[in-house]
Amino acid sequence: MATTTPVRERTRREIVQQAMVLFQSKGYSATSLQDIATAAGCSKATVLYHFNGKPAVLSAVLEPSRAALAELNAAAAELPPAEAQELAITRFVELAVEFRGVVNVLQDVLPTIDEMPEFRDLIAAGLRLTEFLAGSDDPLERALAEFAINGLLGECRHPGERTDAELQTLCDTALRRILRLPD
Repeated sequence: MATTTPVRERTRREIVQQAMVLFQSKGYSATSLQDIATAAGCSKATVLYHFNGKPAVLSAVLEPSRAALAELNAAAAELPPAEAQELAITRFVELAVEFRGVVNVLQDVLPTIDEMPEFRDLIAAGLRLTEFLAGSDDPLERALAEFAINGLLGECRHPGERTDAELQTLCDTALRRILRLPD
């Protein structure tokens, strides 16, 4: 197995960073591999050396948020339902604010994400988070959790309109008002 050199790591990191910027500014669909290569200061062949296509680049862009969501779900799974719901609300708001740029990118690809096998685990993690946010198996609570997630993600999509603290307060308050918390 070949070892990764620091130059390769830096190139890969630069490709991911530039892809994130482009996906946010132009949208995923409107960004080409050539656009990413040009922004990263490399060739399209170099991008394809590191990633096997644009969905793989997107997957790398989303990886930190995917890992954080998996960690949240694992922690919530260890708790009783009421505590899991509280953790899910608090931590999801924090993650949505922390990764607000990624949220914007994710919203752009949601209509076609089911067609990308790279994201099956991300979809499953999102569904699991919905269960924790709902706090129960009640279909209405589940629908309210989906509604709340979509609203929160929609609000996080607009960077610069609110500070992180304002956005965190708004999202936390909204989730707590929409979702029925146990007495």
